[in-house]
Amino acid sequence: MESISNKRQVSLFSVDSVSAGYRDRPVLHEIGFSVSAGERVVLIGPNGCGKTTLLKVIAGALRPETGRVEFRGTDFTHTATHVRIQRGIGYLMQSNNIFPSLSVDENLHLSFWHGNGEYAARRDWVVHVFPMLKERLKGRAGLLSGGERQALAIGMVLMRPVDLLLLDEPTAGLSPKAASDILEALHRAQREVSFTSIMVEHNLRLVQPWITRVLVMNQGRVVADRDDPASLLDAEQLQRYYFG
Repeated sequence: MESISNKRQVSLFSVDSVSAGYRDRPVLHEIGFSVSAGERVVLIGPNGCGKTTLLKVIAGALRPETGRVEFRGTDFTHTATHVRIQRGIGYLMQSNNIFPSLSVDENLHLSFWHGNGEYAARRDWVVHVFPMLKERLKGRAGLLSGGERQALAIGMVLMRPVDLLLLDEPTAGLSPKAASDILEALHRAQREVSFTSIMVEHNLRLVQPWITRVLVMNQGRVVADRDDPASLLDAEQLQRYYFG
């Protein structure tokens, strides 16, 4: 694996020799890397290379067949998803991440259940981060635009304090303006409450201004680890990583 990141701070999260898959279909093959507090990491790679599967392993939705997962120095390999959420790992799935028949406010309240602090204060902060939700709080979530729905979905995850936020294609299907608004809001949230993020995204050019590190995956392995996202905008270099 190519790397220019030989020296990192003490890791917040790490996977070591993790392999995982679905029944008789192996997907991840002995993946290992660590992420330090405050990093904004993007996972890129061809369809089917294992990006979503990796997020599921980190979130606890899929147990690895081999290897070890650590969060803040604690072995989380066999820790249940709800415990990971309580300990500060947030996970935005690709779909089915809001309740369309409920109001925006009700969606946020459900996500806050058993959260720390006052609901109104946390909700007001989420609305500050995603101002497009301010006038939609009493409206039905199913009537929101695509960008507003995604803002709500991410806001629901952020209703609980997070140290590590996992995002599976947060800009998928959005217009360039809506996608830019979502990424800018995420960056604003990270500046204010200092969490770490790992994002799956296909459009590196879109997310490049908002990230600090790129992990390139191919065939279930991390094949490149770069701290200079702009350098990967070169088409020939990306083609080499994707297709060999």
